[in-house]
Amino acid sequence: MRGTGVEEFRDGWRLVLAGLCGSLLGMPAIPFYTIGVFAPIFAEEFGWSFATIFGGLSLLAGSVLIVGPFFATLIDRLGARTVASISLPCLGLSYMTLAASNGSVAQYYLSWLAIAICGLGATPVVFTRVINSAFAERRGLALGIVLSGAGLFAFAVKPLAQLLIEIGGWRVAILVVGALPVFIACPLVFWGFAGSQSKDVHVRPATGQDFEGMMAGRAFLSRSFWLLAIVFIPMSLAVAAPLPNIENILRSLRLPPGDIVRLASLVGIAAVAGRLLGGLLVDLFWAPAVGTVILTMGAVSCLILSQDSVSFSTAAIAIVLLGLTSGIEFDLMAYLVARYLGMRSYATTYATLYGIFVVGAFVGPSLFGYVFDRTGTYAGILQACALLLVGGALLILFLGPYPVRKTQTFP
Repeated sequence: MRGTGVEEFRDGWRLVLAGLCGSLLGMPAIPFYTIGVFAPIFAEEFGWSFATIFGGLSLLAGSVLIVGPFFATLIDRLGARTVASISLPCLGLSYMTLAASNGSVAQYYLSWLAIAICGLGATPVVFTRVINSAFAERRGLALGIVLSGAGLFAFAVKPLAQLLIEIGGWRVAILVVGALPVFIACPLVFWGFAGSQSKDVHVRPATGQDFEGMMAGRAFLSRSFWLLAIVFIPMSLAVAAPLPNIENILRSLRLPPGDIVRLASLVGIAAVAGRLLGGLLVDLFWAPAVGTVILTMGAVSCLILSQDSVSFSTAAIAIVLLGLTSGIEFDLMAYLVARYLGMRSYATTYATLYGIFVVGAFVGPSLFGYVFDRTGTYAGILQACALLLVGGALLILFLGPYPVRKTQTFP
């Protein structure tokens, strides 16, 4: 399928469309971008702390880190189409169980555990594996388009959820959101990953397809792997963790409710722009340098949001910068893994790094909630996040030039 950028998109547009829909209505988009909407409702109705509510995301982090590499092997053995087509409806159905919450924390966490396990086959590991195998010249742009789905969902789901809550209550809103991956994403992924592209979707060693890069064992011992791991831990905490808390962060800045809703929706728009812009930039420039610029922008955003109060325009700048930074996170990771570690064991290496990433992304919101419960402000933790981002911006430069490898072919 590989060729010029135009030829790649002409031959692979179904893969891109299916991957976009999968990331739009898969994991982490569904649970990650909706918990902030329902958290104040759970706190008021059940008397739960924000740390308790966001603790559900910690279960997602543990599941992705521990069980995620196993699902990566399923992708290689069964193919992305099979794994994603099963996982997406299971994710939606397990998410719907949150509508049965009755004040029992144990029941609430059981729902999150089901979401975590069922959604592991509908993460960026699946969709980026397909895109990285099918695209070369415009790999960054293709990844940016596919992974912009999460930003589109963040933009659309908040006003949609608020409307559904006003019409039918929060339980109805959860049921409708949970139905989206079942009735929309699953059929589109099943269709888009089928047909003549199957050899790219079911990338198995037995096919004899050419692979570049290191075996998983060697990759895990490499300098590049550990540099990526060290960079993405602070990046996940400092960029992804504030997003589910963004409504409450804006509320602590003394902004009116109407402005909070408008500003929160900007995150999704900026994230989509970040995905596309980042994808274009890594195709044109050295990816670590692009990452340095993006992480520095995130640090500026955290410093702005750490103030006691800000104007609407200043808050909008901070939200846009944060959204742009969050927009490039997964596609930058996918691109760097493919370039520095290669495609030979991509599913395993990326799944492991993705698991490390979500530790910060999913545990972080609970940490933010805990800090706010104890101090009544997010200022201190946001300032710490700014320092982490500056450190990551400097460290990513040590990856050095892209390695040049000889293609290795499986027998």
